[in-house]
Amino acid sequence: MTEPIPYRNTTTVVIPTHNAEQSFAELLNSLQTQTLKPTQIIVVDSESTDKTPELAGGRNCKVITIKRSDFDHGTTRNLAVSNIQSEFVVFLTQDAIPVDEYMIAELVKPLQTDSNIAICYGRQLPRPGAGPLECLAREFNYPPQSVLKTRYDIETLGLKTFFCSNTCSAIRCSVFNKLGGFKNNVIVNEDMLFAAKAVLQDYSVYYSATAKVYHSHPFNLAQTFKRYFNIGRFFADNKWLLKYAGLKSYSADMLKAGAKIFWEKRMPHYIGVLLTEFILKATACEFGWYYQLLFHKRHDNRR
Repeated sequence: MTEPIPYRNTTTVVIPTHNAEQSFAELLNSLQTQTLKPTQIIVVDSESTDKTPELAGGRNCKVITIKRSDFDHGTTRNLAVSNIQSEFVVFLTQDAIPVDEYMIAELVKPLQTDSNIAICYGRQLPRPGAGPLECLAREFNYPPQSVLKTRYDIETLGLKTFFCSNTCSAIRCSVFNKLGGFKNNVIVNEDMLFAAKAVLQDYSVYYSATAKVYHSHPFNLAQTFKRYFNIGRFFADNKWLLKYAGLKSYSADMLKAGAKIFWEKRMPHYIGVLLTEFILKATACEFGWYYQLLFHKRHDNRR
């Protein structure tokens, strides 16, 4: 079967949704004001019980409905890409709001100038009023300088070479299809797995600090534990990633950076809060790791 020829310099925006009504209009309004306007917006909705599908349909979005139980970070995005013919795809989450009208243009520009870039991801800024820990996470992972990452950076950057986020990212469809797309049935970090696969096959990953969205979450303790429990499960399933750098060293770097920032900002009490959060995240990862190993062991014993 011959793949459809993509339209040159055309861009489709893909947004997975579930009960996004509260902030979705703001996102769609922002996309309409972009200097590089998307030729199509595809919304993959997981059985929303609010008016998300109607809101998307009323804005001329193509709505693909899937069962909530069928949602998967990799599989769902692969489904969306299989429904388009544009040259580029921009992935956004339902709660990522472009900072300005240049977000799409700045996200796609590196792909237009360098065909060896497999994926470009943008800068995430904390929402107005975000707490110090949310701001720290964005400052650590999304600095103000853009960077091109290749396999030659693994020795110095370690796991951060593969760091990437589909909260705000762009791909060239031809390269995406050549690399086999995202991994299906992955708990989290489908973007990191794709970036790692690309880098190890001599493609590059670009971080654009000028493609900016507002995106942050005030997670409570239970939500934080669940997120890092799933991250632990992810790395138990993908241990090969850790031979390039340990997850603990990555977390320790953030802890050190945070302590330095809070000390310089004369907020020493947040160092204790940061340490408490670090312990919670590390514990959740450990639980997730051993849970996943036990799950596989039980599964293998039943065969």
